[in-house]
Amino acid sequence: MKQSRRSISFSVTILTLMALIVLPLAVALLWLGWRSVSSLERRGTDQRVAALEVAVERFMTEGLRTVVSVGQTLADGPSFNATENPLIDEERRRQLIAMLDRHSVVQAGFVGYGDGSFIYAGRLGSYSIAQRLEFDAPDGEAIIVRIIAEGRESWWFYAPDGSHGPAKERLTDFDPRTRPWYIDAMKAQGPILTQPYRFAQTEDAGISAGVPLRDGHGVVGFDFTLSTLSQLLTAYKITSNSVIMIGSGQGEVDIQSEPCAADAPDCLPGDAAVRDLLRQSIVDALATDKKIDREVQVSGRTYRIITHRMQETLGQRFTIAVAVPLSELNADSRILLERAAGAAAVAVLLAILAAFIASILVSRSIARIAVKTDQIRQLDFSDQTPVQSRITEIVRLSDAVERMREGLEIFGRYVSKDLVHQIMRSPSTSGVGGIRREITVMFTDIEGFSLLSETMEPELLTSRLSRYFEALGSAISANRGMIDKYIGDSIMAFWNAPEPDPDHIANACRGALQAAAAGRELSEKWRDRGRPGFRTRFGLHTGPAVVGNVGARERINYTLVGQVANQASRLEGMNKVYGTEILASGEVAQPTAGLFVWRHIDRVVAVGTTEVHDVHEPLGEIASAPEHAAFLARWNAARDAYVAGRFDEALAAFRSAAALREEDAPCRVFIDRCQALLRDGAPAGWDGTWHMDRK
Repeated sequence: MKQSRRSISFSVTILTLMALIVLPLAVALLWLGWRSVSSLERRGTDQRVAALEVAVERFMTEGLRTVVSVGQTLADGPSFNATENPLIDEERRRQLIAMLDRHSVVQAGFVGYGDGSFIYAGRLGSYSIAQRLEFDAPDGEAIIVRIIAEGRESWWFYAPDGSHGPAKERLTDFDPRTRPWYIDAMKAQGPILTQPYRFAQTEDAGISAGVPLRDGHGVVGFDFTLSTLSQLLTAYKITSNSVIMIGSGQGEVDIQSEPCAADAPDCLPGDAAVRDLLRQSIVDALATDKKIDREVQVSGRTYRIITHRMQETLGQRFTIAVAVPLSELNADSRILLERAAGAAAVAVLLAILAAFIASILVSRSIARIAVKTDQIRQLDFSDQTPVQSRITEIVRLSDAVERMREGLEIFGRYVSKDLVHQIMRSPSTSGVGGIRREITVMFTDIEGFSLLSETMEPELLTSRLSRYFEALGSAISANRGMIDKYIGDSIMAFWNAPEPDPDHIANACRGALQAAAAGRELSEKWRDRGRPGFRTRFGLHTGPAVVGNVGARERINYTLVGQVANQASRLEGMNKVYGTEILASGEVAQPTAGLFVWRHIDRVVAVGTTEVHDVHEPLGEIASAPEHAAFLARWNAARDAYVAGRFDEALAAFRSAAALREEDAPCRVFIDRCQALLRDGAPAGWDGTWHMDRK
């Protein structure tokens, strides 16, 4: 008796394992996370505050030093050390304006000289309404340039595009030699920063930098308004409610960050009290010259306050004070812990869903591969997107399918898709053998190809042939033809196999006309570029043949065997005799007389044969019959007289037809032939049949 064994489904097993692994892991990770975050909060706060201190200190030192370096460059340059009247020196004005464009923190740039003359370029945005009216300033952004020389002041307004209006003048008693930036710079004989004071030009409070000129006869100066510096300082706040202050050597607060908007949802109360504490900490830091780092309670919240003196910068040593609410510094940590707890709560649920999602993803990938392989079986290679998956086995399977698709797509260029479809529908037909069927065959050949190949590099010739075969092959395939093989410069194609085609004769004729047109168009392009073109000859014949697999068991070729192929080749060669492009047999022309316009060229017996064939030339689709009616009437009359042996009448008729188409080669052939027959006489038993003496 067979013993029954209890089993558990794969999905239940996976879900149970997931629960056993994820639950303890989630609890352990949550506990470790709580411990780690608590210990890292203090360290993270220290790092963020230290980074804030470094950033602000770098701003107050390196930022100002950069602008002062620009001033030193100007002070050492020839422009501001020149002795010419500054009223007529446009270059000095342009350099000051360019400096303002490059350094947005600078409110104004100027140069004061030992003789009391003064050049000034400042931002008009810092001027009050009264000052704008006083100087008759334009609306919008502009740079005001003011020059003082010999007790007279001239000023211009420069637009953003560099243009300016006429100068305006007035008397003035301003003397740059009395300003703090001039006095301190000349005294120090080097770059300096002033204590905060009121600017003479705009009455704003700010700090000025001064750099003596190289020759010692003046000073280059820059103004930094406290409001602009405060706005820039606000950008360094690491939280919305943090406060930054910078004080001077006397303990006064010169620069401070702007408070948060009172109506903002995250704005904390008690900002004024925090600022009072920071001011006191600045005074304490000046008194002890030590760094202050403590936590204080303000309005029920804990703030961390750090205050210390910066390194000396251009003769000034500022003090920085920072206050940051710890609740904002630790906000990210609290959010992280809350999210971790939530993640632990849903971990088991996600583990349960993961098994189902994984099965769905796997099944979708396999289904996509199944659809793709079926498309490949149908020889549809349009889907070139590989199946994406995280599972190694599926990726390997997808890669194998892609390699198979690429290989079959390349193989499809060598074998007709119709043939492959037939073999796949009935694999037994892939053996050696064939069936008897009426087949229409077309042979093509390039006129004078041997000479072309001797005068052309092989690489270029191969490239030209590839484009040529593509043009002709597209026309053949578009009309249901199958290209059997490429033979050097020739193409052998046939219709009505492997798939039956009841209109195979008409399709072959249409394919030949379109292929000839494509070849002429391609050759015309080459000739326009100074390259030799190809002239193609076509031969068409229809008849019985055995079509199928020919060859050995290990290697076979789907082709046809029969006289029809030889006759099509002979017809292609006859184009050389008549100077035509396409020739077809009567077996092709008669069934399609209602579809195409045909010209009966001749009745011939080819070299090496005894069978008589009618040779016809397709002139176009039946819709073009009116274009050829007059010519064909004269041609047919000439042919009738020729066959009847009335060669003088035929000669006149052929000449009449040639008059309508002077370039018609068959007319010239029959004119020469009639003249020879009139001279030498017709052969015995003449019935209009011409025996070819050359291929």
